[in-house]
Amino acid sequence: MKTIKYTYSLLISLVFLLFFASCKDDLSSLDTNKLSDIKVDTVGQSTLSVFQFDELVLDPKILGIGPNDQLTYEWTINLEPWSTEYITIGTEKKLTYEVGFVPTNLDRLHQIVLKIKDEKSGVTYIQDWPLMIRNGIGEGLVIVETYDNQNTDLSHIMSPLVTPDFNQEKIRTKIYSAANGTTIPGLVNSMIYTKLGSNNVLLGGTSNAIFAIKTLDYSLGDQNEKLFYAPQDSYGPEKLVNFVQNEIMIHKGKLYANWLQISKFGLPFPNNYNIPTILGINNRYDYPNISLNFYSEEKGHFAYQYSFATYGDRGMRPVPAATVPFNPNDLPNKQNIAAGISNQGEFIHILKDKSTQKYGLYILSAGGYDSENWVPTPSVPKKFMDLSNAPEIDQAIKFLILDNQQVILYATKTKIYAIMYSALNPAYGLRYTVSSGEEITALSVYLQADYPMVNRENFSRNGKQLILGTYNGTEGKVHVLPLINEGVANIDQANIKTYNGFGKILFTITQL
Repeated sequence: MKTIKYTYSLLISLVFLLFFASCKDDLSSLDTNKLSDIKVDTVGQSTLSVFQFDELVLDPKILGIGPNDQLTYEWTINLEPWSTEYITIGTEKKLTYEVGFVPTNLDRLHQIVLKIKDEKSGVTYIQDWPLMIRNGIGEGLVIVETYDNQNTDLSHIMSPLVTPDFNQEKIRTKIYSAANGTTIPGLVNSMIYTKLGSNNVLLGGTSNAIFAIKTLDYSLGDQNEKLFYAPQDSYGPEKLVNFVQNEIMIHKGKLYANWLQISKFGLPFPNNYNIPTILGINNRYDYPNISLNFYSEEKGHFAYQYSFATYGDRGMRPVPAATVPFNPNDLPNKQNIAAGISNQGEFIHILKDKSTQKYGLYILSAGGYDSENWVPTPSVPKKFMDLSNAPEIDQAIKFLILDNQQVILYATKTKIYAIMYSALNPAYGLRYTVSSGEEITALSVYLQADYPMVNRENFSRNGKQLILGTYNGTEGKVHVLPLINEGVANIDQANIKTYNGFGKILFTITQL
């Protein structure tokens, strides 16, 4: 009887097994199955690592490929760490891909997936790698550029010429749009490197917006109302300037000064002046006697401000009258052309007479200090020079006032000239002519982003090279022009370095 029952149970079990076997799908050709004879050699590649904006190059060794195999390849990456949404980044066996995603945390990595498909059988082999993206942007040159004359992108150069203790060259183009998926709306007119809270940022502005870009990954940070204590009627600074423990903003003729590392922009300084964007700000680390000096076109005189600090004298006053070499208190009908500071704290201005169209150089002292009454004293006029004979000065589009030598450089669309003003009368000289078909769009003196606000040993190239931007209608170029022969500012033509592949360069700044 037991034998009959056992035989009956066995027959029932076999029937069920046959039933399920007949219902089971054939999974041998689904994409998730690995081919038995194809394998990707991943020795030494358990986790991939790449710097942001560098190229990720992968050419894996494929084992087990037969002579008649018809294989296709697809490389994909997820849009965010842990995301299930992927994009295709390559269709060849060898992957070359510029990684624009933001740097990752150690516990949140991207995933790179390689799919190898046998077109004969339809079978797909899948191999994946975790991808760590590291911050690869350090001290160097920020290129502010446009490709359509309407919107702005940013590129970046690291090189021994602009990056201390660095022996490579890394040129990364369009890094802002790569990190954010879009360009900056409008044309950026001003930008500084500074600190916003705990983040190092590029603080920039267009005609209707102010924004911060985090230099860790070039992603967009706070903007507009988030940078102010209270909403404003409009945003968009005309000028941004660094100062010791302050960021200076000029907006609609008003001056704002706040330390954004611990605060936001508040109210502008109360005054009766329409503050120009062409002004002299002494931002040395040792807290100068006079912080601000400018020419008021409306009032026809020079004005100054002692301090930007909340505990200092922040009133704006006219520079007292004098007789020689000029009267800073009565100088009507002039137009601001250029302004700057010498490393001795002198305020240097170029003004144009609106009636005669003549250009003049006006130099005022750094101000003094009354130790008996413990108060600073105003600037006094030191020098005036007629610049009427400066070649093509009426065609100038850029002016540079060098702080380490008594030289002013100015550029037309195709040439750079020098004004030497150390003697009784000015001297002039042609310093550089761009190549045929090129036009000058940007010109600056190379200075590290915290110079001269921090008292430390600075990079030896500070103030000793020019950063020139040119454009030929289709491509922008950055030229590093070494300055030689202090006092005359000649350009070392044999050692000029040029970088290609940019848009139309609006201006350049430095970041740390």
